[in-house]
Amino acid sequence: MRKLNAGPLTLEYSEGSLWNISNGNEEIIRRIYLVFQDINWTSRPFVIKNEEWQVDTKSFKAKIEMQGTHDAQNFLVELLITGFEHGEITYGFSGATTETFLKNRLGLCLLHPVDHLAGRNCELIRPDGSIEESQFPINISPNQPFLNLVGISHKLNSGTTTTVKFEGEIFETEDHRNWSDASYKTYCTPISLPFPVPIKVAVPIKQSINISLDRNESELFGSTEESKILISVSDKQISLPKIGLGLDSDPSQLNLSEYEGFEDLGIEHLRLSLKCSDSSKSDVEEALVITQKLNTSLDLAITAENPEQIRNFLSSIGELSAQIRTVFLFSSQDKTTPADFIKAAKEVLADVSKIAGGTDLYFTELNRNPECASFVEQINFSINPQVHSFDDRTLIQNSATQKPIATNAASIAPGKKISVGPITLRPRYNPNATQPDKDVSNTPLPSSVDARQCTWFTEAWTAMSLRAIAESNSVSTLTYFETLGWRGIKEFSKGSKDSINFKSAPGEKFPVWRFFASLKGFTHMRPTASTSPESVDCLMLKSEGSLTAILVNFSTIKQEVHFSGIGIGSQDLEPESVTYLKIKGAENV
Repeated sequence: MRKLNAGPLTLEYSEGSLWNISNGNEEIIRRIYLVFQDINWTSRPFVIKNEEWQVDTKSFKAKIEMQGTHDAQNFLVELLITGFEHGEITYGFSGATTETFLKNRLGLCLLHPVDHLAGRNCELIRPDGSIEESQFPINISPNQPFLNLVGISHKLNSGTTTTVKFEGEIFETEDHRNWSDASYKTYCTPISLPFPVPIKVAVPIKQSINISLDRNESELFGSTEESKILISVSDKQISLPKIGLGLDSDPSQLNLSEYEGFEDLGIEHLRLSLKCSDSSKSDVEEALVITQKLNTSLDLAITAENPEQIRNFLSSIGELSAQIRTVFLFSSQDKTTPADFIKAAKEVLADVSKIAGGTDLYFTELNRNPECASFVEQINFSINPQVHSFDDRTLIQNSATQKPIATNAASIAPGKKISVGPITLRPRYNPNATQPDKDVSNTPLPSSVDARQCTWFTEAWTAMSLRAIAESNSVSTLTYFETLGWRGIKEFSKGSKDSINFKSAPGEKFPVWRFFASLKGFTHMRPTASTSPESVDCLMLKSEGSLTAILVNFSTIKQEVHFSGIGIGSQDLEPESVTYLKIKGAENV
């Protein structure tokens, strides 16, 4: 990260994006960046060819040459970024292609941070110059809260007004929390317009974003003093959800010999995901052998094309259904479970309380179709932090958003059980792909696999994910990752499927294994809050007579952390680490 200043504004630059534009200690803009999404809505990266910088103490100027990738590999971009001493930033690009290609979206995006902005008043600037009073959404908005924009302004804590203006396109805003992003995203082109659209040879595209402070008030900026990192611990106790792991129908995942040691984990269930079209009773039988060995429950998630497949499959497993805790029903044709799927299952299953529905996709589908919750007593949605962006910082920020998602889900389905799963690092598949055969991965690994799965980062991220969801006190069941392989918590005994790009040893327990093992015996947690959650954060596990703090240092430097609300002295945390701190005298704290 290159640290920059534009008068009273501080910010960071990395790989073509501006990050964390702040006025004193108050974040104004989370990120500005250029995006290309192809015909499958897959975000494709840009490659930086050259950068030229002029940096002064309170101003800067940069010219950055970039080139698109995949379908946009012939699209050349000149990005101009300027920071002025009076507290103004411009970010603009011009680009053209030497070969026609199709795009679903190509243009600038700006992220407003949800933290401190949810519920805050703002002014929307229309193309005709008129201004409309509005408010950043508190509850997660299922549809675009702001349309037809050329600008947005709002007041900061200091009283200064900040204004963002957009040029070159009509912009609109969506609530990114629908996909677990911790932001409101303003983008172009309006989603209501037809897509895909051809980008034609030699036809220039130009867009820009300008951010400014009220010049009469630009001297009013908050303190930038760095304070010590403090974690506050509440004395409240919240029950932990039932936690489990995913099972794929891949025969290698259903091999009992691979599960030695899993009985030492703090998990209560395994969730077997099957497609009715290519599964059988034997898959369920093999999964039950594993869960019986581990003394855990089996949940069954089945995806079908029509109600008849549901009837036939559930009839085929017969008496085995009595050994299944929950049956999740999903449709390969619909984004939420249709009512006739639920009806078909009720015709077959003796215990209809087992039946759950909702969506195998993102919370946004539940948010846009809340009536699906009326069909069942348990509702489901999945989470992953990389629907839109893939860097470490975004994943860290997005973990916190899982708390408001869970809270909003409970308001959509009052009185219902809420299940979240699978929770994965990467999207398991692209539900919006119109040409799946062309939806290739951005990395050498499959698009559902993240090389960080076998690193300390996944251990840290999972701890923060559990902390966020549990604090909502709304969710009954969580299902993370898979048991084995490069989407799991332990490598297969035969080793990695790609040892060059996914560096794991045969049978290796990934660092996240240690986290699931640490959950054994714990029933509750105590809410915590960090003054610097992108650097250091904490999950506080509680059971009768036992208290363990799981401390995460996401930063690349050693950090000292202090505590309030609990009798723990300051702790030194190694860079990029997860520390398990057993607290003595826990029966008294």
